[in-house]
Amino acid sequence: MASFLKPNISRLQQRYRETGRVTERHRSGRPLATSHTDDRFIVNSALRNRMMNATQLQAHLRETGETVALKKVALRKLEDGIPNQALREIKALQEIEDNQYVVKLKNVFPHGTGFVLVFEYMLSDLSEVIRNSQRPLTESQVKGYMMMLLKGVTFCHENSIMHRDLKPANLLISSTGHLKIADFGLARLFSNEGERLYSHQVATRWYRAPELLYGARKYDEGVDLWAVGCIFGELLNNSPLFPGENDIEQLCCVLRVLGTPNQQVWPEITELPDYNKITFKENPPIPLEEIVPDTSAQAVDLLKKFLVYPSKQRISASQALLHPYFFTDPLPAHHSELPIPQRGGKRSHQRLQPPYEFSVDRPLQESLSGPQRETITEESRVRYGTAS
Repeated sequence: MASFLKPNISRLQQRYRETGRVTERHRSGRPLATSHTDDRFIVNSALRNRMMNATQLQAHLRETGETVALKKVALRKLEDGIPNQALREIKALQEIEDNQYVVKLKNVFPHGTGFVLVFEYMLSDLSEVIRNSQRPLTESQVKGYMMMLLKGVTFCHENSIMHRDLKPANLLISSTGHLKIADFGLARLFSNEGERLYSHQVATRWYRAPELLYGARKYDEGVDLWAVGCIFGELLNNSPLFPGENDIEQLCCVLRVLGTPNQQVWPEITELPDYNKITFKENPPIPLEEIVPDTSAQAVDLLKKFLVYPSKQRISASQALLHPYFFTDPLPAHHSELPIPQRGGKRSHQRLQPPYEFSVDRPLQESLSGPQRETITEESRVRYGTAS
């Protein structure tokens, strides 16, 4: 892992030097001045920035017309080499195999004094879906999103990768409703030995695990599982669970809900670097049923298994997928039944739910809708001599 942290930028540039130049265009089609990029792409529009010192663009391949996302990373000083954050993202995505729940890195090539990452294009992200849905997500839709998230997190953890910045904005949504984990700029490999030191200044504040808020330098994939719990609660409530405005207030938000921790509920707390720097008055926990009202008992039970103080006691992503929550009515929605995401503040369009239930005892044409039903019905009439 350490070998990729300080590579020579000339090696990356030489590796992708043959890729040529790119022509960028405004929406009006006027070319923009660029150099040392790739003429296989035509840039269509700018996307929301997702990483410091980076610009994201929507583009398409000249030859195939395939739409992709380009992340242009600028290097402030060439002699400093490629930023560690960008290198971690490249390394993490190159190390793991293709997975339908992780955004795909298609290519990397130099661009002036920086470089460009080429990703599969995703229409929007989960934060846009939550913020712009015309109505709260249904329980079935929440289950659908959570199943895809948990499958992606399971895949990362099975490949010894901590994402360290899971949040709705980093969960991209395709035009077909598929959810994929993106932005591996803070990702790190982890081992079960647990002796490695990491920075505690990771993860977006609202999704930051309590051990990180107490300054932990030794931690594991449990920080991702806490973030999954926060995302789950946000899907259930349609608003963040712990919206602190600074680190101290963030810790207060957590303690207000889960109660003031002590050695009985969190034996390792006294070993955390910032444990003695601030004290809080004793507060009992608030039942999560009051935090996420109008939620099923099984949903609350699963949420409780994520939001616990000791990292080792948090339910793993693979175990969560087997929780009864996902096997009781209503069942998880198929991706085709999820809201169609819109970028840029536009409201998500809710797909109409089928007004019928599938049954193996019903004729096939009665279990279909739209053009497929009409086609099957017409074929049946021809086959049985009843066509008009």
